[in-house]
Order: sequence, then structure tokens, then C-alpha cells
Amino acid sequence: MASESERLSKKRKIDDQEAPAPVNSFANASEAGAVSNGREGSEEGEEGERPLRPWEVRSNEAISLRIVSANDESEIFHPDYSYEIFGQDEISYSAASLFTHVDISHGDIVGESDGLGRKPDDVLALLQKKLPTDFTQDYGVFLSHVREDAASSFKPIGTKLHEYSNEGDDVSYVIHSANFRTPGFVDFHRRLQIFLLWYIEGASYLQEDDNHWEMVLLYERRKQGKKRFSYSFVGYATYYPFYYYSVSDCDKRRVRISQFLVLPPFQEKGHGATLYKFMYEIFMKDEKIVQITVEDPNDSFCMMRDKCDLEYLIKAGVDAKLQLPVSAATLKDIAGKYKLTKRQTDRCVDMMIMRSIGPRDNQTQTALRLHIKRRIFRQNEDVFAQMKSTRAERIQQLEEAYEAAEEQYREILHRIKV
Repeated sequence: MASESERLSKKRKIDDQEAPAPVNSFANASEAGAVSNGREGSEEGEEGERPLRPWEVRSNEAISLRIVSANDESEIFHPDYSYEIFGQDEISYSAASLFTHVDISHGDIVGESDGLGRKPDDVLALLQKKLPTDFTQDYGVFLSHVREDAASSFKPIGTKLHEYSNEGDDVSYVIHSANFRTPGFVDFHRRLQIFLLWYIEGASYLQEDDNHWEMVLLYERRKQGKKRFSYSFVGYATYYPFYYYSVSDCDKRRVRISQFLVLPPFQEKGHGATLYKFMYEIFMKDEKIVQITVEDPNDSFCMMRDKCDLEYLIKAGVDAKLQLPVSAATLKDIAGKYKLTKRQTDRCVDMMIMRSIGPRDNQTQTALRLHIKRRIFRQNEDVFAQMKSTRAERIQQLEEAYEAAEEQYREILHRIKV
């Protein structure tokens, strides 16, 4: 078991504790007793894996995924999580409609006759519990759907909100909005949702009868002729509005981003940041929304979110008048104007001040160090009080939490482009 000092930066939280999580959300319990450095969503360290028996294979390696279009096929990629579904499978998706093909192969079957005391798993039956009912094992049928998609029979579901391009005139990306009331979306979402199990730890399927869920969908669009385009699904995000108590207005809402996914073939190309920034702009323009929260984000999402929020605040000139000590009124004003949680506001303000400090300004560097430590202590005061450790050990744990936060800040500041 990890010690407290090893777990300082690993607490996973929902960044707003007031609103209840929607049913079938992706919230995971925080590790009891861990000290948070102020950042939501650090991943837990992996436990040591036992050696494989001769007849075994890691399920993440056994399952191969690919996105197929009429002209080419993406490289094979693998899920990050597959403990709910396992087997020696290749699962292909039509790039546009995500029509699904399953191919299951295996070598010798190991079972009761080999003295192992168990029957082999029925892999297809396990998959059927999670896959849409219209998947096929006939590759010819699958290819016919791929060709139909490519022949412009597929049009993105929902309302087009935005379009951008970063790869030339022949390739662009379109963002659409949809929900479970959108015609055709329920069937499409049933094909899509298994990717959440593959890539979001602890994910579960959404309730289709909950009409509060909203989705933002991203597609790649390739020009095939003067008036013909083919589409590939890139990723999507879901969000859920909650009631927000306000004395002056009973129609206010707190919005929570719950799932956020870009498929592996499209990662590391800026699409996640573009999608997040677009959603942030939508929320900023909506007068009913007063706060943006994120449910159980992982490290990669936290990094992207911090970078995007920080760039937005700097472009808005928020950093121009910041100096230590930052008053509670200033923090509240920033959080309210830019619809951020207090925790996210604190982090962004810390980074903006750190960015402004000169290399020889030792006095301000020391003041910022103490400011961040005090904040970390306030956020974790109950945890520190419950720790069975000496005062010197608690001081050391606080120091390590600060160092983890500082490392994160400097990495994000190195990446911003303002």
C-alpha cells in the first residue's frame, strides 16, 4: 500500500461537491486519506500485475480496434481498459456510422478437461452484453455499410455548430450537438458508447431516458468530389446541467462535463483542446450557466483543461493586475466572471502569478510558495488532522504536495501559447 507521501498528488475528485452526480455517471471514489495538491483527476498508480499463465494474454492486448473507411483503414489500436469485456477479438467500426464488425479468433481451448476447474468464457456472449444489437460477424455485410457511408449516405447526426480546418482544404472538422431526443441519435450512441468502456476507467452507460444529457460530437470531413464528403467520427463530450441555487434567479444552472473522449487515431493533434475551448465558449455565452465543473477528470484532461483555461484568462487580461496577496474578493470575482470553480480559479491564479515572477525575484517566489502551501493545507486540513504522523512528517508531506503542484504548474506554463 502506498504511503501518504506517495499519494499526495493522486486524489481523484469531482471538482464541485454540491451538485449530485447524475445516475450512470463516471465518478470514481477518491482515495480515503490522500492529500490533494489542488488538481482534480490524477490517475491512481497501477498495482503490480501477476505473471501470465501459458494460456493467458492481457485483455488490452487481445482486443484490437480499428476504424475502417472505404479508401483505407486506420492503424490497429487497443483499449486502455477491458476488464468488463475480454477475449481474443478484433472489432472494426465503420468510420462514419460506427457500424460494428466483430471477429473472434483463438488457439486451443483450455477448459475443464485440462484440470483447471473452469469452463472457457463465451467471449461473444460477453461482448453482446455491451455491443449494439446490430453488430455483425460477416465482413462482407460490414464492408457494404462502410461503402454506403463513404457514398455520402451518412450525414452527421445533430445540429452543426462549428467547423475548423488544420490540414488543408480537403479535410475539415465539424462539431455537432445532439441529445437523446435527436432523431437517430439513440441508435448511433449505442454504437459509440462502448468506446467509453474502452478508454474511461469505471465508465458505465448513460440512461437513455434521461433527457438532461447533452452531447457535442466531432467528425472529420474529407472532400471526395465537388459536392461529396466522407465522414469519420473523431470524438465527443457529454455534459449535464444541474440546478444552481441563486437568491436572485431560480433559473441558473451549474454544468458538469462528464465524459470527454477523442479516439486514439486522432489524439495528439489538438482536437481535444479545440473541442473543450468550443464548449467553454458555449457555456460562457449562456447566461443561465454560472459555473463549469468537470467530473472525475484524468491527468491528460486536467493538463489540457488547465492550459486552455489559463490561455483564456491571460488573453482576457486577468493576469495584468494580479499580485500577492490575492484577496478572496478578487478570486471570487474571477471565478464568477469566468464561470470557474474555486479550486480551478486558485490553480489558474497561482500559475498566472508564477508566470509573472522574474528569475531573480526571490521575495515574490517565496511569497508564492507560502501562498500555495497555505491553500493546499486549507483544502486538506481535515486529512492532515486525521493523519497518524508527527508534525515533522506532516510538514514534509505538505512540502511534497507543493513540489508536485509546482511541477504541474511549470509544465503547463511551458506549453501555453500566449
